Amino acid sequence: MRIIGVTDYGQMSWKAASLLASQVILKRGSVLGLATGSTPLGVYRCLTEWYRQGLIDFSGAFSVNLDEYCGLSPEHNQSYAYYMRENLFRHINIRPDHTHIPNGMAADPGEEGRRYDELIRSLGGVDIQLLGIGHTGHIGFNEPNTYFIAPTHRVALNPLTIEANARFFASEGDVPRYAITMGLGSIMAAKRILLVASGEDKAEILYRSFFGPITPQIPASILQLHPNVTVVAERDALEAIRAKAPEMIEDGFPNEAAGLG
Repeated sequence: MRIIGVTDYGQMSWKAASLLASQVILKRGSVLGLATGSTPLGVYRCLTEWYRQGLIDFSGAFSVNLDEYCGLSPEHNQSYAYYMRENLFRHINIRPDHTHIPNGMAADPGEEGRRYDELIRSLGGVDIQLLGIGHTGHIGFNEPNTYFIAPTHRVALNPLTIEANARFFASEGDVPRYAITMGLGSIMAAKRILLVASGEDKAEILYRSFFGPITPQIPASILQLHPNVTVVAERDALEAIRAKAPEMIEDGFPNEAAGLG
């Protein structure tokens, strides 16, 4: 595991975007596992800007997203399909038929999960998986549980997750109660994992995920078993790790990256 500490959100976004961009540049048919939420927005802004500058070509790349709300169509402005179109896909030259997101409107979520896992296998697997981390330690929408769920599946959202996502909806009552998410086995099958974290409210869960016991009560803790994980986090999010395991953090970053977020 590699933990890269940076000063602020702009540096976090720049560093994470550079790791994704290098994957696309080095392998034309790269399969990118993508995430949604507020944390990756700066990453997508960086990728968009580099595309506009002619520094990166996405025409051969593929993407598979982690999750989607159940009951929201791709046209709904809070669906993750909409989020990806507005924040990345329509700004770069990735082919629409190369972008994949679970179908939140599927009549049979179990069958949709099987279809999605088979799709990922048919693409040759994910080359690099971008992740955020929730306050409960969830990755994708894999919530605390009594066991690790491996395949893509439907999940009931934790009340803390619903509360955290309520800011994107008119009210908490409008937040969907279910989602389809890549399972932990699907995530762990990625060749490389890139986790980004921002804000002091993520400090304790980051420490517990990477330095505590591996337990389904903290889904992200399973990442300790992956052979190629990079964490890029700003200073506040690393407060607990810096206090308890400072030797694990790589410091230092080019000053010119500051402010890109």
